[in-house]
Amino acid sequence: MGIQGLSKLLSDNAPECVKEKEFESFFGRKMAVDASMHIYQSMIVVGRVGAETLTNEAGEVTSHLQGMFTRTTRMLKAGMKPVYVFDGKPPEMKSHELSKRSEKRSENMEALKEAEEAGNQEDIEKLSKRNVKVTREHNEEVKRLLLLMGMPVIEAPSEAEAQCAELCRADRVYAVSTEDMDVLTFGTKK
Repeated sequence: MGIQGLSKLLSDNAPECVKEKEFESFFGRKMAVDASMHIYQSMIVVGRVGAETLTNEAGEVTSHLQGMFTRTTRMLKAGMKPVYVFDGKPPEMKSHELSKRSEKRSENMEALKEAEEAGNQEDIEKLSKRNVKVTREHNEEVKRLLLLMGMPVIEAPSEAEAQCAELCRADRVYAVSTEDMDVLTFGTKK
């Protein structure tokens, strides 16, 4: 869901709480990975050529698989031990936010249609990224890939970042890999 302004609040009031480290500095460490965040990033970035998305010969989107495969092998090569955590059922209090996101996606789809009719490539690229949605099928395909790769996979009872934070608080993993600042409010250490 995100907390508006949390990143700015931290950088303004506690700039020392954010430290840049080399990727390889996590050698030998178990990392809880917010799978949904990484899948979403893969679908936006990996395999995009112009407004085209990476697909297989049947036309099915595969950028999420390619992205997660590449990210996982990169982590393994750096000596990390990823533990992938997937979102479970969203909490009831998130239903309003999910509804707003759905409405916004519908608006963006309409705007994308208009941009395509006008041939506006810049808007097409921007709006197609906004319309990316990670589906249950994408999650299941990634889980299968990760299990075939021998990676541990956890389905959280609710929010993945809450489960990741709990794994970190309980010293089951060293740190959490996510861009979702909510993980801090759940008490993660790193």
